[in-house]
Amino acid sequence: MNSSIRFTSYDLLPGRVLTRIFEHLFWVPMRDHNMRALSLPLGHQALVPILSVSHSWRVRAAKLFYRVATVVAGNSSGGDLTTWAIPTQRHMSLVKTNIELILNSGYAPKTTQLLVFSTATLSPTELAATVSASRFCEFVWPSITHLYFYHPPVSVIESDMESANDTAIAALNHSLAVSMPRLSHINALSNTRDSFGLFALDDLIIAKLSQLRALTVLARVPLRLGAEELPLFLTRLTIRSSLTDSNIVSVPRTASASLISLDIGPISPDDIWGPFSSGISDFTSLRELRLTFSANPTAARIPEDSRHRHLHKHRGRRSSCGSTTGNGWPLFPRLTALAVEGYPYETAYFLENFPRSQLTRLALRRCAHKISKFSLTPFTGLISFNGDVPDCNPSTTEGNESAIEEWVAQTMQADMPIMRSLSLSVGPEIFIELPAQFGLFGLRHLTLNTGLRMSEVEKILLSFGLLRSLRVTVTEVLSRTHEYLSRTTRHKKYLPAELQERPWLSITLEDLEVWLLEPSPGRQHRALLRIVHMAMRIPSILRIATQGEYLDELRELSQNMPAVQITNASCSDTDKHMWC
Repeated sequence: MNSSIRFTSYDLLPGRVLTRIFEHLFWVPMRDHNMRALSLPLGHQALVPILSVSHSWRVRAAKLFYRVATVVAGNSSGGDLTTWAIPTQRHMSLVKTNIELILNSGYAPKTTQLLVFSTATLSPTELAATVSASRFCEFVWPSITHLYFYHPPVSVIESDMESANDTAIAALNHSLAVSMPRLSHINALSNTRDSFGLFALDDLIIAKLSQLRALTVLARVPLRLGAEELPLFLTRLTIRSSLTDSNIVSVPRTASASLISLDIGPISPDDIWGPFSSGISDFTSLRELRLTFSANPTAARIPEDSRHRHLHKHRGRRSSCGSTTGNGWPLFPRLTALAVEGYPYETAYFLENFPRSQLTRLALRRCAHKISKFSLTPFTGLISFNGDVPDCNPSTTEGNESAIEEWVAQTMQADMPIMRSLSLSVGPEIFIELPAQFGLFGLRHLTLNTGLRMSEVEKILLSFGLLRSLRVTVTEVLSRTHEYLSRTTRHKKYLPAELQERPWLSITLEDLEVWLLEPSPGRQHRALLRIVHMAMRIPSILRIATQGEYLDELRELSQNMPAVQITNASCSDTDKHMWC
């Protein structure tokens, strides 16, 4: 009876909820060094136990399992996949694939995606042999529209093997093009090039130019595409190479009117508008733009006054493209999301090239600011801002802490009622006092990467009544009087019974993440104890996070809150938070 009840309860979950859970298990984010993360359908092994739970679970999990034709070479897990041993020139490569399972099950007409995944250091010839061994290219797949190609190891091609490798690359591209006649989305991360320096899948991209809708090309090696023009109906384009490369990414002339999302880098700050000056038309459909500038631009050696002249020169070029009204840039009339990383000149001037009052999301990382020039005031429509505070570089902050503190205070007191997400990175080595009163009363998500006292965290919670997630870096600086209090007196001050008599800190907060900045053992315990006591005054809390080395002690202190999840804190300065 109990087993029957338990089985029935599985089917009570709504189908859309089950699908979201299975998709979360199935899609795995992958990253190659400092490249942007690429989500790949690698969770076959996680879905295998689900297939045997119940009929409704099997139906939904099978759609994911068989929807993606998979070819895996290397050590990646691929549960319930057929394994082949392929002898190569240097070693025996294990190839895992579900191609045969798809063909035998009759799901082939419903398969919509292909994943080619390799973590092994395979030459182009060996990689082509891997795909050939899977038998994928022996059939035509009429419904496959998406290709995910992941081969991060850098292949060193010996000179006497260049001809054979070029032949293998060409054959692989041709086979994939023929096998997937409806291919329209290519997502590729590969550090393999042919002898001409072209991207490994360049021939496939050219073959499908007329039908491509989305293209993502990532590489750690210098990146070059052979196409001079991109297709008319391309809506999403990402071309990114490693920031450590001296070569600048060259973007083909684009059919700009169709693009909705554009992500390119590294590009040269000395030729910002080069990729946009095709002369075809303005970017009338572009909503999202992300620009990453080279790590070591030549302009970094230009004197300060010359930089200003350089910037005004670009602004003058703007006038030559057509008249500009207000603060808008004629190339991007519908832009709503902008992310800029590594711009070496005065960012305030650069942002004048975009429709500031129209932007709803803005992200700035490693960009040069001056506090006297940069302000969020012109961005009246901002819903989300994620950025480094001006002059937050430790080499430029010495003696400037008061100006930074004033800028942070003005930002947090701004009259921006529609702002929902704010992330400010000042650096934990800089300790600032927060203002007595705050604006931004509509905030739902707040991240402050700076030195804060624990009491400031409580003030934030009391001031922002709609906050759902809070991430802070705490420097536990106690007053001298507090430091000399006896251990008994301090523990009495933090007794839960006394805290229950005080008002709730928040009734909306669900996620609290506190990063402790190298506290001493005694202060570490007090800081964790205060985190727990704060959580006891937040009835809506679902998750508390801190560094991994403090998790055991935090779990022990929070035993009276079994419903609260205690997890490891993620670094706030990561690519996944770039867009807030």
